Amino acid sequence: MIEDIYDPLEQYQKVFKEKFRQICLDTFKELKDLSKVDAAQNKKTCDLIRKSRKDLEVAQRQLSGLRFLCFLLWLLFAGGITYLIYVWQTVSFNLQAGIIAALFLLVVLLLAFVHPNIRKKKHNRDNLQSVIDSNVRLAWNQMEPLNKLFDWDILARMVTRTVPRIEFDPFFTVQRLADLKTRYGWSDSFNTDRSVIVSHSGLINGNPFVFCRTRKMEMGEKTYSGSLTITWTTMVPSGNGRMVPQHHSQVLTACVTAPYPQYYEKTRLIYGNSAAPDLIFNRRQNDLANNEDSLKFKRTLKKLQKFSRNLTDDSNYTMMTNQVFEVLFNTKDRNDEQQFRLLFTPLAQSSMLSLLRDEKEGYGDDFDFCKDKKINTIIADHLQNLSIDTDPKMYHGYDLDDIEKNFYSLNAEHFRSLYFGLAPLLSIPMYQQIRPVEDIYGIDMPQRSAFWEHESLANFWGEEHFRSKDCVTECILKTQELDRQDNTCRVQVSAHGFGVIQRTTYVPKLGMDGRMHQVPVHWDEYYPVVGTGDINIKEVSPQADATLNPLERVDFIANQTDSVVKGQYRRHITSHLS
Repeated sequence: MIEDIYDPLEQYQKVFKEKFRQICLDTFKELKDLSKVDAAQNKKTCDLIRKSRKDLEVAQRQLSGLRFLCFLLWLLFAGGITYLIYVWQTVSFNLQAGIIAALFLLVVLLLAFVHPNIRKKKHNRDNLQSVIDSNVRLAWNQMEPLNKLFDWDILARMVTRTVPRIEFDPFFTVQRLADLKTRYGWSDSFNTDRSVIVSHSGLINGNPFVFCRTRKMEMGEKTYSGSLTITWTTMVPSGNGRMVPQHHSQVLTACVTAPYPQYYEKTRLIYGNSAAPDLIFNRRQNDLANNEDSLKFKRTLKKLQKFSRNLTDDSNYTMMTNQVFEVLFNTKDRNDEQQFRLLFTPLAQSSMLSLLRDEKEGYGDDFDFCKDKKINTIIADHLQNLSIDTDPKMYHGYDLDDIEKNFYSLNAEHFRSLYFGLAPLLSIPMYQQIRPVEDIYGIDMPQRSAFWEHESLANFWGEEHFRSKDCVTECILKTQELDRQDNTCRVQVSAHGFGVIQRTTYVPKLGMDGRMHQVPVHWDEYYPVVGTGDINIKEVSPQADATLNPLERVDFIANQTDSVVKGQYRRHITSHLS
């Protein structure tokens, strides 16, 4: 039986943190044993690389020192020649002979000793670099069997083993999206002007969630400036009573403001749950946690108390007994007091306050929490800098010890980030007590990838494969499934961006000469452009894929005009560009 998580912070500290560490270590050991890499031989190779790099640093310093000495000696020789020419007629023959002899010895020193030593040191440096490059290639070859075993789902599997209530999908399916729409009221309008960069869907005790990073374009404004220098002449009286010309100049400036496309990326957690189905609120992060004695906290509390006592407006807001929770979780725009109290029981309030106050294990108050009936959206600051695509390349390396350290540190930070992204939801007991009765996401139904997954795949490939030749900005990639045969489909990708036309506007400005002047301002006019391309997608069922040895995974190949690009997107989806 899977136990409920009533205090996510406490259970992370006492259970999940150490449990994940052990699972992570065990997983790496399993992968290492399966790969059959020779740890001792790799250690020997990497030790040699480190030693050679230290020797290379010494050789590089010695070479730099010799080159600097060579420069100084040639500078001294040039100075001696210059001095000899300057004093040739004014000094004695013996002094001239002495200078010439010194210059001769200097040339001999440079040609017979300094330059040969420079060539020798350079040859030694190049040899050391060659040895390093050769051993690095050897180390990469030694670690290739292990690097091949890392896949896109490795973190998801470890998270589920650590916290069984959290399950991740192999990919975002049409069924999962239909579940969110029909049962929880999710609207596709969210995707109208956004492109999905990456998404990970799953379940928390049977209720669906999606971690997604999206890119959005908003038309902003940009101000362009221009200038014009004008000159004029006036006649002014001189000291002797005559009129003389005086020249003047002035720089006139002007500005033009024009539309300018701006692109933003944001990571969200979207969660569907039928608890409190009519409740709406918008909670924004603030800096009041752990500052309960501050003047700002007291002022906020007084404002909420005053708002609660106001019976003349349309709001039904009534403060709860736990006033600290009311201030820190500030949701005075909530529309249903009964359902809010049903959701945020004293236990939920206590757990939420612990999350907001803790900045040691978690991230403190760094999240917005919005509930729109059955759809919950959390936007946390710490998720914005997290690469949620879990590209297996981030684990790759040629030093087994470094790979192991990197594997644990990266996964531990990802687990911490994902867990505390979900923690505000886990703090609410009712969310874990309600499990859907229906199950339109039946495991026996064919699992088809949704357009979210198609957009993620297109963005993984890169917008450069689809953008119009006239596009000068980033692109918003949108997809449309053209046809499907069994588990293979062809998807059209549209890359929406902007081209640019350079314009010049002349702005009239009054100069100090009393005349109007036309100041040129050069600016860019952006116009929409669309590029297109196709992706062929093959979906592998999780059941079939689970039987495959990770060493037998199939990489996808993209045939392009000038080259062949190989890569790997998801363990259960392979694809190529048409």
